[in-house]
Amino acid sequence: MVEINPTGKKMILSIDGGGMRGIIPIAMLAELEATTGRRVQDMFDMVAGTSTGAVITAAIALGMSAQEILERIYREALPKAFPPRNAALFLRYLSGGLRSLYRIEPFLEALGPLARGITIGAIEKPIILMTTKDLRNGSTYYIVNRGPGRAVFADWPLVGAVAASSAAPILFPPVAGNLIDGGVGSDTNPCLAAAVEAMEYMGAEEGFLDEQVILISLGTGYAFNRYADGAADLFTLRDWVFYLLLSSLDDSALSQAVSTRAIYGKRLDFRRLNPLLNRESIAEHLDIDVDRYPDPAQLMLDSCMPAEIELMEAIGRAYARRIDWTQPGLMPWNTPGGHAKPGLLQPQPAVQPIDWSKTPFAPYC
Repeated sequence: MVEINPTGKKMILSIDGGGMRGIIPIAMLAELEATTGRRVQDMFDMVAGTSTGAVITAAIALGMSAQEILERIYREALPKAFPPRNAALFLRYLSGGLRSLYRIEPFLEALGPLARGITIGAIEKPIILMTTKDLRNGSTYYIVNRGPGRAVFADWPLVGAVAASSAAPILFPPVAGNLIDGGVGSDTNPCLAAAVEAMEYMGAEEGFLDEQVILISLGTGYAFNRYADGAADLFTLRDWVFYLLLSSLDDSALSQAVSTRAIYGKRLDFRRLNPLLNRESIAEHLDIDVDRYPDPAQLMLDSCMPAEIELMEAIGRAYARRIDWTQPGLMPWNTPGGHAKPGLLQPQPAVQPIDWSKTPFAPYC
């Protein structure tokens, strides 16, 4: 068995939003449990999650193993919350005939394993953090069961907090008429929020001391948005909606990881794990037969076909087996001298040239 924390430091787990793509990090955690022989709840002192990460956070807090979460919630329950999409449904949405693509009730039914009747304040272990945004004041709420914020959220129902953190605009209506997905804005990846909460608001009282904390941040997969020169000129409204949905997730998640490393890199051991979702990388570095599956770059928040679920689980498990969970400072773009095989996730590409002479701005340049 592998020990990922041999020196006994405080451990924080952060899990991104991403809808059904949450299968990727929960499959990673299932592999970690198999490797260590320990449940996630017993390995981590604090678990933070946004949207699908909040689903996983709550389930961990209730003592479910990663394998159990994968089977009961992501394989069996959540797909029922996403009935098949079709063109007519989307056209009704765009014309104003629908307020959201999906109803919230099936999603709430899918959260049945999250023990209705349990409040945030009733969770004792681990420390949890979930995010949601309130449309009334534009504020992001950091829902915690410990520290200074506990008094505000102790009476919130756990299932309500998870639903609020997961109410992605377009997909689901707001919860209680006001609360939407905590990933709207900058907290799709809650790793920076978790670092601030632990190091600044809880600190020594909860044992979060400088150089005595490991923060592992799990993404739900990353797909570079590569388009041909001038392709955006041909985008339809539908193209922009889907681009903004996925691009905002990936870009803000990467930004939060880079910011966390820059701000807290000398105070804690920050590790970011996130697989690149393209056929070449998955085939070469994860040894997955991509011809059996849909295009991984097209995986969406509501991807719940059996082949898509199987692919996401395969990616999560294979990635978890490839990386070194014990390596300090592990980042997904490490190169052959580093700690992860190249191609799992490369840094942002270089700035591309712009031909200003072919734009309406040419006379002003």
